[in-house]
Amino acid sequence: MDSIRLFDEIFCEFVPDKNKAEFTQQYFKSHLILMSCFLSMECTQSALLVLDLGRAKELHFCIEKQNNTLRLDIFDYNGTMWDRINAGEEKLWFEELHEVFSERKTEISILVFTFDMHGFLNVWVCHDTVIFRKLEVTLQEISLLTALLFRPMNVTVDRNSSFYNTDLATNSCNEIGFSSEFPNRKPTQIGKDAVENAVGSCSNVMECEIFKKWFQMLVGSVKDLYKGNNLIVVPDKCLFFTPFSALVDENGRYLSDSYSIQITPSLHTLKCSMERSRDLKLGFALFVGNPEIGKVSLNEKIFVPNDLPNAAKEVEYLSKLFEAKAFLKSEARKDVVLELLGKASLIHIAAHGEPTRGEILLAPNSSSGQPCPDVSKPESYLLTQRDIMSVSVKARFVVLCCCDTGQGKISSEGVIGITRAFLAAGARSVLAALWPIHDSATKDFMKKFYAELFEETSVCEALKRAMNFFQKHEKEHYRSIKIWAPFTIYGEDVKFKRDVIEEIGKQSRKMFDGFAVV
Repeated sequence: MDSIRLFDEIFCEFVPDKNKAEFTQQYFKSHLILMSCFLSMECTQSALLVLDLGRAKELHFCIEKQNNTLRLDIFDYNGTMWDRINAGEEKLWFEELHEVFSERKTEISILVFTFDMHGFLNVWVCHDTVIFRKLEVTLQEISLLTALLFRPMNVTVDRNSSFYNTDLATNSCNEIGFSSEFPNRKPTQIGKDAVENAVGSCSNVMECEIFKKWFQMLVGSVKDLYKGNNLIVVPDKCLFFTPFSALVDENGRYLSDSYSIQITPSLHTLKCSMERSRDLKLGFALFVGNPEIGKVSLNEKIFVPNDLPNAAKEVEYLSKLFEAKAFLKSEARKDVVLELLGKASLIHIAAHGEPTRGEILLAPNSSSGQPCPDVSKPESYLLTQRDIMSVSVKARFVVLCCCDTGQGKISSEGVIGITRAFLAAGARSVLAALWPIHDSATKDFMKKFYAELFEETSVCEALKRAMNFFQKHEKEHYRSIKIWAPFTIYGEDVKFKRDVIEEIGKQSRKMFDGFAVV
């Protein structure tokens, strides 16, 4: 425990902010070792508490800093927690957690996963009690399933239609490969037949076997412990890339048939986020779609990203619901978007995403009196994690309707990518995509999703209903896991009541009446 306190002090006082996420990796092992000690003594609640605190360092620090509530003793909770553990009162923290969630007036089950020092998977199931189970599953097995699902996608620059190779990759069983079929928001000019052939259906044998196996490994042995129809999942390592909504049970039903699902990197961060006071003042809705990017340099390649006509239609349609301005084409400049991000209560971006970190391609900045360069460099057009962290984001909900926005570098605190950057900058909830998404189908999916939001359902329930609708869609290729399963909610399960929607509309009219991009 003393070593953890020492690491906490170094983290807060000596490690530069840009290095904090990397530094947490160094002393997370102390939390993991302590967790293992508690498990060996069958103190399962103490083990979970220590583990969760180890996952809540950098993100919690960023959130407190953004809200100007950062204290030098930010991690002094260790003393309080240690006192509770010594007194056998660690259950009080879980009772407080349960009380925070009680405002949702629905039963919630929490699944916390972690791989131990030997690579075996452990899970805690929490609701009014905390139950621990050790699963007969290894990190190697889970990594293999993830690799089968997310096979490498090659970047191409010679077709000028996509980031990705649109050729269909097939395996030895003549089945269409899962992830190589989609370019980055597939352009619609390919044609309906080609789209349907590429997408396939969710009955693909290889895919179903993967999702059934995932269900057996992660959910099947603990599903008897669930209560209610809402799951909060705290993944570990490559489990952050698992589309939990698409897991298939022994009866062939998706997990999203029965449960709404949200992801959080730690319970401590989620609890603190939900407890902190809210600014009741609402801002406007910011809608950005189909930025006109032009020729750019990215990842040592020069290319022109394809046009996304349905991303534009998506944003035009949704912006009208909030009486907001749609920032399209050349108006969707990086400097304009950055200036508006911190004042919006709802943010929706439909654009291209960079495939490894999910960073977003916007229209390049323009310099007054200067001709546009032949090739735009990333600092001019790429909305990066650092850009987001430079803004205090007050949004209740951020929708990153771009390919791969759920991707990033795995750390002890989750995935370090664009989604986490929005959470760290202050956003309460983020919807992101785990893999490349389809331009036309995504437009229709978002229209259904927002229709559910306008029924005053929470974002997790609205996502579940949209998924259920697509699972039985009249268009067969829309039923594919590839179409609806990448979308995931991170952070809080926020809700937009009618008065909140009306106020955001009012602020949008006020903000954008006569607004012009200079």
